[in-house]
Amino acid sequence: MTQWQRGRVALLAALVGLGAFVAFALSASHTKVSVDVMAADYSAWTITRTGSPRIDSGDLYAGYPLRHQFVRETSSGHEVVGRSPGVVAAALPAYRAFHPGAMTVVPGALTAAALTALALTLFFLLLARDLARQTAVFASLALGFSTPVWSVAANGMWPHTLTVLGILGLAWAARRERWWLAGAFGGVVLWGRLHAVLIVVVVAVLVALWRRDVRVLTRLAVPSVAALVAMCGWNAWVYGSWSPTAAYQTSQFSRYALEHGLSVVNQLGFWVSPDRGLLAWTPALVVLAPAVVRSWRDLPDWSRALVWGGLAYTVMQGVLDGFTGGAGFYGYRLGLEMLACLAPAVALSLARTRPLERRVLGPVLGIQFFAIATGSVVERFYLSAPRAWTDNAFAHVISEAGLVGYALVALAAAIGVFAGHLWARRSTPMPTPTPVQARGTVSSHSVP
Repeated sequence: MTQWQRGRVALLAALVGLGAFVAFALSASHTKVSVDVMAADYSAWTITRTGSPRIDSGDLYAGYPLRHQFVRETSSGHEVVGRSPGVVAAALPAYRAFHPGAMTVVPGALTAAALTALALTLFFLLLARDLARQTAVFASLALGFSTPVWSVAANGMWPHTLTVLGILGLAWAARRERWWLAGAFGGVVLWGRLHAVLIVVVVAVLVALWRRDVRVLTRLAVPSVAALVAMCGWNAWVYGSWSPTAAYQTSQFSRYALEHGLSVVNQLGFWVSPDRGLLAWTPALVVLAPAVVRSWRDLPDWSRALVWGGLAYTVMQGVLDGFTGGAGFYGYRLGLEMLACLAPAVALSLARTRPLERRVLGPVLGIQFFAIATGSVVERFYLSAPRAWTDNAFAHVISEAGLVGYALVALAAAIGVFAGHLWARRSTPMPTPTPVQARGTVSSHSVP
């Protein structure tokens, strides 16, 4: 890549990141916010205001029946917010900069918008090394604006804001063979959701085994372990315990695992339930699945390892808790880690899509974008968890809107058809990277 080409890629990356941040910031929730997000933001606001995580006034969620899930008592008898360390720590700079006198979620929402925009920027930079630039832009925007990355990760300080950033950052670093940096992004993943470190472990072990190179494992492990130690230090300060699980009451997860085990219905819920299923909200994955199968042996080893890591994590998540993820959000949230793990492999397989798949992809993505935009811009289209198997938030909105709603869906599909046709005509398929063309790719004869 010449210096001029690198400059163009850098400019496009800046435009992708800035455009995504502006869109995310303008659409982020400011009023109807999940108690998960509110609790994290309240903790960050309290720390910047008082210098302490204590919330001993007891007014946070007073009378709320699930208050025990968000408020913990420390070993010294003080009350603190019990949330993932990353979602609180990441929002501290914004709360420090704005220094609001009264509690507000705006600094936290802006932080989520910025971190998710950074994730999309890294994803674009990853793809720009192997795909045509317009295809890299298309794939990055599709991931950011036609999936719950927009309606959840960019909408407020959820743990998934950090896990999506960490996973895509790990992929970007792996593509550049910068495994120490990949390990640092692995640390971001575990600060978002501790058990999501399983994804990092699977990637490290598989790539090291496939390459017969233990250095990949150690370089990924050292920064991640350092991040884990730092998390324990944070927990010692906030909760008075060095345990990495101090932020949560882990007994509820153990109890769920004992009662339900490897529930097939729960596992299927992550994928196909109408209101929480990955494939229900992201059917483009079904359209692109054949291309991934055709490309599988030629994909970079780290991208295939990410898919296996995402699958392992999703199964474990289903053992520990229900697939619905609670309420107060639009789309799915517990499937976002799987989506981020799939994204590099799916995008790098676009060169193997066939004409029919490209034409179908257009209207599917058009409807996906309209569906996600509906719930990202308007803050009231949430369904309760018990309706996850019987209803879909977007379908509910469209049915209530009547003919106008159906007409808008048809318009979104038509725009998608046009865009897909334009992309199919103008994009020049690039050969799937070979071991010579892209570092980090191994021979199909040496990897199962």
